[in-house]
Parts: sequence; C-alpha cells; structure tokens
Amino acid sequence: MRLILSLLSLLSAATLAFAATTRIATDKPIVNFRLPHFTPEGYRSWLVRGTEARYVNEDLVEIKELNLTRFNRQADEKVETMILSPAAQLRLTDRQVSGPESIRIINDRFEASGSQWSYDHEANKISIAKNVRVILHTQLNDILK
Repeated sequence: MRLILSLLSLLSAATLAFAATTRIATDKPIVNFRLPHFTPEGYRSWLVRGTEARYVNEDLVEIKELNLTRFNRQADEKVETMILSPAAQLRLTDRQVSGPESIRIINDRFEASGSQWSYDHEANKISIAKNVRVILHTQLNDILK
C-alpha cells in the first residue's frame, strides 16, 4: 500500500511540475480553424473556417483562407451563402467579418466579388467597396420598361 501511495505522490508532483512550466501561447496560429455558431434552437447559423487563425486579442481573430458558410437557420441546415477570401478579421462579440483583400460571394441568386469588404452576420449584410462585380442568376423581366 505504501508503494502505491508513494507512486501516486510522485505522479502528483510530476503533474504539478509540468503544469507550472506549461504555458498557453496565443502567438502560435491555429491550423485548420473552425468556428460554428448556432441559433437558440440549436440549428447552424454559420461556420467560419480557415487554413490558419491567430487570436489578436479576446475579440479579434485574423483568418487566412476564409471560408464562411451561412446556413438557413432551419432544421435542414441548407447552405444559403458562401463567402471566400484570402484574409479576413473576425470580431467575436458582434460577429462582424471584414477584409481588405478580395472576396467572393456565392449563393443561388447571384455571385459577387470585389475587395475592401465587410460582413454583418446579424444584419445579413455584405458591403464591398472596390472592384465590385455581380453576376445575377435570375431572370429579370421587363427591366427596361
């Protein structure tokens, strides 16, 4: 019994020593970053992914190769829109995403691209400031009348 207690004591001491020398560093990137968001009912609202992410501070994450998928917030979790960009910043408190580089937006009704963009998840609003190009995937009846 004394041998078991001695081993447990040594194991506890080793664990405490390891914990004292281990620190969590925020300067290292998170590889294959994924951040889901759910509605109060438990349905997916969005999924933010990136090849790499870095926490700038408690509210800001920088993401490389952003792939943001917005869902319909229903049980079937249908994809509504995809947003792609080589670099983006995500504010965690208000779910605002923005980037100075290019953006590509894809959904059933249109495709859009440009640069210097921002996305407000709660308002479901995307703003593109430069080099905007939009392709509509819908029929426009009587547009010139």
